[in-house]
Amino acid sequence: MVKKTSGRKLTSKHWEYIKIADNTDIGHITRSQLLFLVQDLPVTDLIKGTEAHLLAKLLNTVPVTHFEKGKIPIVFKTNHQIGLEIGCTSVHVSRLLSRLFDKGLIVMRDSANYKRYGFSFAHHVPIACGIDLSILIARYHELQHSILKSKEEKKHHDMAVRTFCGVCRRLRLRIEEIKFTPIASMFLNRMNKVKSVLGSPFKASTFKLEKAIKLLNWLLERLFFTKMLCTNNKNVMQLHNTTPNYNCNCNKHECSELSEHTQTINVTPGHDKMAYENIEKGKTESTLPSKNSKSLQIKPELLTQALPNVAMFVKHGLQSERDLIRSMEFLATMKGISSHAVEEAKKTMGIKKAALAIAIIFEKHCKELVKSSGGYLRGMIAKENRGKLYLERSFYALLNEASEEKLNDWCGQKTEKNESSKSKDQKISLFKSELNEVLKALNMQTDSKRLIP
Repeated sequence: MVKKTSGRKLTSKHWEYIKIADNTDIGHITRSQLLFLVQDLPVTDLIKGTEAHLLAKLLNTVPVTHFEKGKIPIVFKTNHQIGLEIGCTSVHVSRLLSRLFDKGLIVMRDSANYKRYGFSFAHHVPIACGIDLSILIARYHELQHSILKSKEEKKHHDMAVRTFCGVCRRLRLRIEEIKFTPIASMFLNRMNKVKSVLGSPFKASTFKLEKAIKLLNWLLERLFFTKMLCTNNKNVMQLHNTTPNYNCNCNKHECSELSEHTQTINVTPGHDKMAYENIEKGKTESTLPSKNSKSLQIKPELLTQALPNVAMFVKHGLQSERDLIRSMEFLATMKGISSHAVEEAKKTMGIKKAALAIAIIFEKHCKELVKSSGGYLRGMIAKENRGKLYLERSFYALLNEASEEKLNDWCGQKTEKNESSKSKDQKISLFKSELNEVLKALNMQTDSKRLIP
């Protein structure tokens, strides 16, 4: 048979609270000061609103004179009487008092039969059994300091929440302004990823909020202070539906499941696993180096022309291969390529070749030619292991595309100028013909006047 233990459980902490209450100097803190303190205690999450209400009721029960020097602020009311005053049952009051005792806000001086009374000897109370409130006086300055600290933290947290919401709003508006650019979706995905990791900003910690604000501010700075490669809606639709300059000179034996073209979008079904390097072979044979060359033969001044999106995100622009190597980790992180894949690429290809491979993947992803950057890189690694990776072909293909785009823009501008000049010539000729007709009419009138006598 199990023995049922009744009464309040006492631990070493409770005995410490009793000692603090015994050694308290009463008289320097008034009851009104304690009431104001108790009202603000729920801010610290130390107690709840019901417990604070009970504590305020206990303070109001004790007369003001008992907070003077030489007196003890103690409550002798039963749980039933207190429950009637605050609208609770006696069992609920007992639990609330136990919680307050556990938090060190009151001291329960229980008698043998748990009744509350005081022993009187020559109009003096040496021993009393009841609810002792003197520990509140002893801990007044400590609790006041914790309240002020909690209020400051809450104020700081509210300010961080407002700042986070403001940065999100500004970033969303900026993304809407450039929604027809290839990198708009990338920035939107990054913002949504930060928000999903953070969760609700009202429940998140201040540290997490500040970290998220820094990340979003960095994204906003990139968006505002970087020149965008804007395209109109027609060009974006064209990129979705066709692969530019598609010339294939390959056979079916060159296709493989691990080839780097497995991630390239919207190509013909028979060649959906063909590497982009092999696709561009037919149009760039005059400018490409030989297959057997192992060292990269790329001029530094061509990097910015072939990789404009990469140059836009690199801090000091693309001046040499060193800039590519320095920004390799950053570019990989932006496109969601894992650090393990980057390390594997370094081991397999070497640092220079891996940096160029990541830069090419970044450029293709910005042009919406690649869906999964990580899978595309692993396909490149597999081709490198088989000795069938030709990065220079991809590089020069991108360079040719950039030059063709510039040429098309220039031709368009020239045709517009020619059309405008033709329209001007037509207007001038029409004006001359009209002027000649008017002059002829005037001459006819003058001749007729001369003939009349």
